[in-house]
This record gives sequence, structure tokens and C-alpha cells, in this order.
Amino acid sequence: MDKNELLKTLLAIDEEAFLMDGERPTRSQVIIVGGAAFLLRDMTARRITHDIDILQADTFVRQIIAQYPNANGAVAAYMDHIPYNFEDRLVPLPIKTKAVDYFTPSIEDLAVMKLYAERPADMQDIDEAARNNNIDWQLLDHLVHDAGEAHASALSARRYGEMVGAFERFYARWH
Repeated sequence: MDKNELLKTLLAIDEEAFLMDGERPTRSQVIIVGGAAFLLRDMTARRITHDIDILQADTFVRQIIAQYPNANGAVAAYMDHIPYNFEDRLVPLPIKTKAVDYFTPSIEDLAVMKLYAERPADMQDIDEAARNNNIDWQLLDHLVHDAGEAHASALSARRYGEMVGAFERFYARWH
């Protein structure tokens, strides 16, 4: 999926939510992570991603998302790969919608998730963000090392240590 296909899918989900439930008193919030988050924010050299990774959405919208084969609503299992307080740094996507507000975590929160995975495409995404000076290195260092952030959400000391090692290699490449 390229950026236009991502936007088309998100707008279709929004339209379906609007048609199914009209103007609800509160709008649904959907948090997008992964390659789609980088593409939608123009922060990667990649031009495509395989799917839209949904970290959080309410039950109503999750039922709609489940009907889209290119939308992955099962990434909540990765909540231990994102800093604990990521909600404080959400970035709204500038998409004109009727029923759903779309967000991504900050680039630094997304970087922590990518450092946990440390796959080539993940590293490409954050390398591109670093190359374009889109990373707040002080904030990223805080999110990686602070006891109340990535450390607090980690399920195991081993996985946390691996992510810290990936961060140190990433940091060394760019400093």
C-alpha cells in the first residue's frame, strides 16, 4: 500500500463508521503504528507498506477494521514495545474525517517500537527519520532509558536490554 491507498482505506473506515453510527457524541480514536505511521507522516523513504497496523481503537471501530484485509488490528500485543506514556505524545493525522480521529505516536515513540523489532525495514524507517533530522535525540534517549517509559512497559529485562543495545547502535551511527 502506498500513502494514497492508506488514506483511501482510512477514509473508507471513517465513512463506514459514520454511516453505521451517525454522529456519535464522541469521535472514535485510532492509533496507527508501524510503516503506515511513517508513510502517513512522510517520514520514510519507503513508498509502500504491507498493511496498516492499528495499536488502539475502540470496539466499534475494531469491528469495521476487521473487514479490511490490509488493516491489522492485532498489534495491541506490542504494547510492551512502546514507551509507557506514549499517549501524552500522540500526533493527530491531518485527515478530514466524519467519525474517526487518526493519530500516530511521536516519531520517538515509534522509533522505540522499531528498535525493539530491529528488522531491516524498521531500521530503514528510523534511519531516514534521523537523516532528515526528525528525531529529538534527547527525548528518544529519555524514552529508552527512563524507568517510567520503555523500561516500565517492557515485559522482560532481556527484551528491554536488546532494545537498549539496538538504540546504542542506532545512536552511534548518527552521532
